[in-house]
Amino acid sequence: MLNKDSSTTLFCSLCVLTLADLSFSFNWPKANNNFLLNREFFFRGKTRPMLPSRHPPSSPLPVDSFQHCALVLGHPGHELKIFGWMSKYRPRVHVLTDGSGQQGEPRTLSTAALITRVGSEPGEVFGSIRDAEIYRAMLNRDLGLFLRLVDQLSDSLLKHEIDSVAGDAAEGFNPTHDICRALINAAVIKALSLSRRTIANFEFSLTEWEPNSVEPLHDDHCRHWILDDELLARKIAAAEQYAGLKSEVDRALAHRGREYFRLECLRSSSATGLPHFNGAKPVYERWGEQRVADGRYPTVIRFKQHILPIMKTVLNYAGQASLAPPLAGARW
Repeated sequence: MLNKDSSTTLFCSLCVLTLADLSFSFNWPKANNNFLLNREFFFRGKTRPMLPSRHPPSSPLPVDSFQHCALVLGHPGHELKIFGWMSKYRPRVHVLTDGSGQQGEPRTLSTAALITRVGSEPGEVFGSIRDAEIYRAMLNRDLGLFLRLVDQLSDSLLKHEIDSVAGDAAEGFNPTHDICRALINAAVIKALSLSRRTIANFEFSLTEWEPNSVEPLHDDHCRHWILDDELLARKIAAAEQYAGLKSEVDRALAHRGREYFRLECLRSSSATGLPHFNGAKPVYERWGEQRVADGRYPTVIRFKQHILPIMKTVLNYAGQASLAPPLAGARW
């Protein structure tokens, strides 16, 4: 079972974030004392004006009008990536797995303590699945587990009148991250079809710090937040105090420095899109192959063989609850 699990989560946890919706209109609110919205974006150390979005608006709500937000994470600790946004919007937080990795200790208590300090609440899905269990479900094609998660997440979106949701991006780094994005998209589609209420859908990157990773794309689909000194200090302190991620936090700060984490980049995303990696193997396949060769894993989780069919199935399942036609080829 192959993933770069807890040993890499906190570069995943501390780095810049991205937030995304189905394509939404954006009005710039006034900055508050801690959380500054910037109409410029940074790219390779330079700034340039933010261009108007080319997306057709699907959400009439300006960002500062969101009243009921949700956050959906593949692993506990990812919330550190968007500490500023989380502190402002206080979302209901869902976590798919317990962050225990192969043989480690669960990190759910650390995340529960952190979100409580910022005024958020745990969601109905909160770390009840061990990492090893979700990897087995991927390998065994346990569709029931993933469809139940879609139902639980969509039910929560409706019950709590969620108007915006943020969560992991699918980047080919860890299969749980990729599955998390598909589950979020499916939950949003299902909730929208049942309620006809618009739910803005956001994603954040978890891998831009990785060696040989693709340079993060900053364009007119990004929305950037710049944390002031006080909020940045709180963000760094929360990361340093997070039990179970000390070595990852230390490496992240040594690699990037504190100032790197002042900027939080929120990027729009499509709920019906599927990831592609330009013909390259995802990182978790290469990592898994190394572990199999070393005798540490019995087999490799493959994107095309294991992850993509699950993604298509959950999206098709959600699509059947709507007036939209099901995604072609989603059944096995």
